[in-house]
Amino acid sequence: MKKAKLLAVRDYMDVDILEYDVPEPLPDGLVIKTEAVAICGSDIQTMNLKGYKRSFPGNIGHEFCGRIVAMGSRANECINSYNGALKVGDRIAVYPWITCGHCSGCLKFGNGICGACENGFIYGGDDMYINDVLNHNPDLFPHFKGGFGEYVHIFAGTYVWKIPDEMPSKIAALLDPCAVAMRAVEEAMTEVSGLFEGISTKTHALVVGPGPIGIMTAMILKRMGVEQLVISGRNDNKLARAKEISGADEVINVKPMPVDERIKAVRELTGGGADVVINCASAPDSCIEALQMVAFLGTYVEVGNAASWTHEPKLTLNMPDVVFGRNARITSVCANSARTFDRAFRLLKDYKKMPFEKLITHEFHSLEEFVPTVKHGHDEDYIKGVLTFENE
Repeated sequence: MKKAKLLAVRDYMDVDILEYDVPEPLPDGLVIKTEAVAICGSDIQTMNLKGYKRSFPGNIGHEFCGRIVAMGSRANECINSYNGALKVGDRIAVYPWITCGHCSGCLKFGNGICGACENGFIYGGDDMYINDVLNHNPDLFPHFKGGFGEYVHIFAGTYVWKIPDEMPSKIAALLDPCAVAMRAVEEAMTEVSGLFEGISTKTHALVVGPGPIGIMTAMILKRMGVEQLVISGRNDNKLARAKEISGADEVINVKPMPVDERIKAVRELTGGGADVVINCASAPDSCIEALQMVAFLGTYVEVGNAASWTHEPKLTLNMPDVVFGRNARITSVCANSARTFDRAFRLLKDYKKMPFEKLITHEFHSLEEFVPTVKHGHDEDYIKGVLTFENE
C-alpha cells in the first residue's frame, strides 16, 4: 500500500505530519488526491488556541478540492454531484458538511443545511466523533478526513461539483468562503417593492472588514450593480487591495478615529447610512459600531461574529437607539446550504473576469509549510493562504 501524509493538530501550533496507507474507498464513497486546500480564518483561530485539550489529534482543512482516484461501487448513488455522474479522473470541489437527514433540524429545514443539523459532520474538524466512520480521529480508518492531507476520503451524503478542466484548483478551493459571502448577500435580498429595499441598482452598501470573505462579499455586491460600495477596515494595505480586487467605490480606514467619528464618517459617505451593511470583521465591538451605520429601514447582516465568542465581550448597547429606532432588518450567517454553494461555484467559474486569484497572498506547496504560513495570518499583507500541491 502506498503511504500518504496528513496534518494532525494536537495543541497550540503543535502539528504532526502522520503517514497512513492510502485508503480504499468505502462502497458508498470515493477517494480524491488533494490538489489545493485553503486556510480558513477558523483554522488560524484553532491553531492559536493555547491550552485547548483535544480528545485526539484532529484533522484540519475544510476548503479543498481534488481529483478522484478511486470510487466505491455505490459512490454515484450516494455522493450528491450537482453536475453529473462522477468517474475516476474527475476533479471535484466539496461542500464540507454532511448532514444526517433525520434530526429535527434536517426534518424542519431540509437535508444539507449546515448549522441546522444536530448531528452534522464537517471535513477537517478537530475534535468530533459521531461514529466509527464519521469522526476527526486520523488514527481511525479511513484516516484522511480533512483537506490538509495528500488524499481525502469523501463519504456518502457529500455534495460535490465537477471542476472544469481549465479552472485552477486554487480557485476551486475558494468555494467555501465564496459561499459564505454569497449567503451573506442572499440574507439581504428582500423584495424591492417592500419597505426594506434589499439590494438594487440604487443600494448603498457597506462591507465591514477587508478579509477574504469581506472582499468576496464586495465582489458579489459590485457584480449585482449596487450604486455605491464602501469597504471599511483598520489596515490601509488590506483596504487598498480590497478596493483593487472588488472595484469598491470607496474604502475608509476607521482605526485612527474615535467610535463616534467612525459612525459619522460612514453615514456621511453613504448619504445617511448604508442600505445594506454586511459585517465580516471578527471583532465583537464592530457589531455595535456597524449597527449604527445602517440606514433607517436598512438591512444588517452579521458574518464575522455570528458564532459564539471565545470570551465574553463587555459591550454596552442602547437597544432603542442602535436597533429598534432604525426599524432595521437584522440577521446573520449561521447556516448555509448546498444550494448557496452551487450559486457560489457558478460565480467562481467566472474567474477569468473576476480576480479571485488576487485573494491568494500566501501560496505554498507542502504540508511542512502549513504552520509557518499560519503564523503570517495576522500580517498586514495577508489575505488568504492556499496550499497547492506541486504535482497538481
